[in-house]
Amino acid sequence: MPKYRTISVGVLLVAAAALALGGCSDDASDASGSSGASGAANPIERKILAQDEPTNAPGQTLYLEEVTIAPGAELPEHFHDGTQIAAVRSGVLTYDIASGSARVVRADGSVETVSGPTEIELDPGDSLTEVRSLVHHGANRGDVPVVISVAAILKDGAGLATPVP
Repeated sequence: MPKYRTISVGVLLVAAAALALGGCSDDASDASGSSGASGAANPIERKILAQDEPTNAPGQTLYLEEVTIAPGAELPEHFHDGTQIAAVRSGVLTYDIASGSARVVRADGSVETVSGPTEIELDPGDSLTEVRSLVHHGANRGDVPVVISVAAILKDGAGLATPVP
């Protein structure tokens, strides 16, 4: 398994901005109970590329991640204890908002606020911003993996995703 070194907060912020401009994610590897395609050994894979505790945001941890959702996999309902932006890199993410609102930026640059309860599809190049009050989950109903780039700033000690009971 390759080791990742910690990179500066500035690099992470540039990467987060690039994600927002590039076209966001859903993750819940901390939330137990994800279901997956039958036979899939690991239907939800989260790779933390970097993390740091920025001095200009005391009490918070900044993460840069890549999340892969196998065909047929579905994340459990959850929220993030902070703010997260995510960009769909490949596949089509079915995104279900149980409550709250998400800011969605489509690949063509159009912006919309989507409020729950509702379900939308996010295509490659689409991104979204999630805040703590947003309860949601994602699923891959397609035939190819969904790959999402994620930048999140979360309360120190919080899980990457908090399951909703």
